[in-house]
Amino acid sequence: MRFAVYRGRLLSLLAAFFLACGLANAQGKRAPAVDFSVVPKLEEVKDHPAAPDFSLAGPDGKKLSLKDFHGKLVLLNFWATWCEPCRREMPTMVRLHEEFKSKGFEIVAVNVKDKRSDALTFIKSMKMNFPVMMDPEGEAGLLYGAFGMPITYLIDDKGMVMARLLGDADWYSPQARGLIRALLERK
Repeated sequence: MRFAVYRGRLLSLLAAFFLACGLANAQGKRAPAVDFSVVPKLEEVKDHPAAPDFSLAGPDGKKLSLKDFHGKLVLLNFWATWCEPCRREMPTMVRLHEEFKSKGFEIVAVNVKDKRSDALTFIKSMKMNFPVMMDPEGEAGLLYGAFGMPITYLIDDKGMVMARLLGDADWYSPQARGLIRALLERK
C-alpha cells in the first residue's frame, strides 16, 4: 500500500516536471528536445519573448510586416551589403530556404542602412529566394539590437524569439538543417 502512494506521488512529480520544462504538449506526448547549441554561436534566448513586430517595404516597394509570417518558423536575418560575413552566409541561407520553404519555414532578410541600388544588386547576385525587407534608417535593426552584422533570430510559429546568433553561420550545415527539421517537427 505504501509503495502505491509513493509511486503515485512520484508519477505526479514527474508529470509536473515534464510540463514545467515544456517537454510535454497538451496531449501528454513528449515534444522533441531541441539543442540550439548544435549550430555554433546560436544561443537560446531566455524566456522566449515575443518578437517585436515591424513593417518595412520590400525591394518592390510593397509593405511587409513580421506578423505576416506568424504560423511559420522564421529565421530573421539582419544584413548589409558591406558586411563580408553576410556575403559568406547568404548562399547557405538560400539553400536552407529552398529545402524547407514548403514545410512551414521562412527566412526574412532585413537589409539595414544600405543604398537601395547596392541592396538590389546584392539580392540579385546572391539569388535570394525569400522575402527581403528594406530598413534604410535602421529602425527595425535597433528593435533587435542589430548593431553589428549579421545578426539572426529564430522565431517560432507563435512569434516568440527562441534563439539568436551574432555573426555568420553555415545555415546549410547538417547541424543547422537538423535543428530546423527538429523545430518544424515540434509544431
